[in-house]
Amino acid sequence: MNKFYKSIWSGLIAGVFATVVGSALIKMLFEFLAQSGMLQWNNGMFSIQQERTIFVLGIMFNFIPFQYFRIKKAEKAMNGVVIITILATAIWIIYYYKSLF
Repeated sequence: MNKFYKSIWSGLIAGVFATVVGSALIKMLFEFLAQSGMLQWNNGMFSIQQERTIFVLGIMFNFIPFQYFRIKKAEKAMNGVVIITILATAIWIIYYYKSLF
């Protein structure tokens, strides 16, 4: 395995990529379910609870690169994924604080 793939930078990049792509995939799934009538939405907009759920599930997609780096024994890259996961979770809490509590 290349030295870059075991660095913290590869973990940071993989964590951001997994979060963004995971959120996009979950959002597309929710939109498909809403258009098919299985989910309720108002004028093409999701409720705040549905929006929160989409982004939490997107953050959970970080388990995929984390497990990949664990199998490859790239501890520094795993640290990068964990850093992005913590930052994304903190941003999620700050952004949705009023609707949570």
